[in-house]
Amino acid sequence: MTDPSASAPLAAGVASGAGGPPLVWTEPFTIRAYEVGPDETASVLTLCDLLQEAAGEHARVSGREGFPLPGGGWSTWVMSRLRLQVRRRPRMRERVEVATWPAALDGLRATRDFRVTAGDETLAVATSLWFLIDVGRRRPVRLPAAMDGFAATDTPRALTLDDAPEPLAPDAAEHDAAFRVRRSDLDRVGHANNVRFVEWALEALPGDAGLAEIDVLYRAEAVAGDHVRSEAGPLAGGARRHRLSREADGRILALARTVWSP
Repeated sequence: MTDPSASAPLAAGVASGAGGPPLVWTEPFTIRAYEVGPDETASVLTLCDLLQEAAGEHARVSGREGFPLPGGGWSTWVMSRLRLQVRRRPRMRERVEVATWPAALDGLRATRDFRVTAGDETLAVATSLWFLIDVGRRRPVRLPAAMDGFAATDTPRALTLDDAPEPLAPDAAEHDAAFRVRRSDLDRVGHANNVRFVEWALEALPGDAGLAEIDVLYRAEAVAGDHVRSEAGPLAGGARRHRLSREADGRILALARTVWSP
């Protein structure tokens, strides 16, 4: 569920100080053939990958990708929630830009927003919550002093959680599927990447055409060899509830809510 990555960036936006990286980071991408489906548009998973890549690169160039811990060890970021609204999926070979910025800090959590554009058109908006964890102990730690002031508080929010209560488990499973966590699902911290959770939630459904929003609450990590059960049930107003659980002990790994357009 971590975000680090590296690519060739294009930085623009609100400066974080003299000579420092911008608080609003903009990175270009071209949608490649292997990132689209039969309709030649990028999947929601591709959009999530682009968000993660831009966030990781911004953290890297700002020197805030991870932090040493006072007693030894290292901390890194893990995503605890993602809310993504999709207005239009980008097409194959279309050039898009992902703008991302830290929107708020509260001592234990950091909020990061995203906006995906193609020219003047906004394709998707998102917001996310992140914790720093002690990599060795797998426990949250407080944000260090190096994070002080690292928030673009004057930048309008792309999306908020104000009107989005935390996702709940489905009352009944209308669709379900089972998955085994593969080595290729893991990130460099050694647990399943946050985008794999989105994949498993959606894969339990017959299709993802018409997906307008997904809101994922991450509860626990999954590691190689885990067997994950994905369940989805109906919710009023064209929405669905999702639950991802580990089959061995029933532990809830993530809950999600999806909203669908007609």
